Amino acid sequence: MLVAMQRARLGRFSAALALAAVMLLPSTGNARPAKQKQKTALKSLAKPKPKSEHAVFDADWASALAAKYAALDRNACLAEAKARGIPLEEVKSAPGVLIPVRLTGPVNGVRYHTELAEKDRATSPFEVFDCRLVLALHDFGAILTAHDIDEALIFSAWRPPPKSWAKDKLGTRHTGALAVDIRVLNRSATATNKDKDLIVLRDWKPARDKPPCGDKAPAISPDTDAAKEIRAIYCAASDARIFSSMLGPNFNKEHENHFHLEVTPDVKWRLTE
Repeated sequence: MLVAMQRARLGRFSAALALAAVMLLPSTGNARPAKQKQKTALKSLAKPKPKSEHAVFDADWASALAAKYAALDRNACLAEAKARGIPLEEVKSAPGVLIPVRLTGPVNGVRYHTELAEKDRATSPFEVFDCRLVLALHDFGAILTAHDIDEALIFSAWRPPPKSWAKDKLGTRHTGALAVDIRVLNRSATATNKDKDLIVLRDWKPARDKPPCGDKAPAISPDTDAAKEIRAIYCAASDARIFSSMLGPNFNKEHENHFHLEVTPDVKWRLTE
């Protein structure tokens, strides 16, 4: 009796092993859902990977301004900045940053800076930019000045990596000083509507997971002139392909009070959220 019971248990165990082996075998089917194919392709192309499935592949991305800037080396970027008359100075040491610079004046008519005291700004790591991002901000300045904006208040550009960061490792996004977070756009002193500065948190009610621009974008909220204008600025920058990634209040709660504007090397997608 005991022997029979042991044989029965052994039979069930063997069957379970066989079933597990079948489940672990790779699928022989050729079909893969289109969405899964896109996600797989996105992972292979993205450096770094976008955090949204709304990233758009651009077959002509090499011609985009953001792609051209991202591909520049130090000498080429600094030469272009000089040709444009951008006031900046090089930063000797900024781990993770390929071409670290600090702005010393307006970029195409717009001052980009934190709200730190003036005496602290000259040494603040948060006001270090990669030169390639600065070129994109120069283009963005043309859009802003058309709306009488001459100042952009930022949370940060560079965010220093941890002390364990490898000496020659380049960062992306904020660790590479390739992204800037803008929370307020201030009017110039000569603007007729000086009292109507644009504040992301106030002038953009989030519509989570909805596109901010284009035909599929929901109605602008709140229904104010400021809300319409700040959305027009954001979407004009997206249309111009100045930045690789643009993340705003629609993206998630962490971005509801600022615009994240980024230049990303070695990608073939762009993202506007």
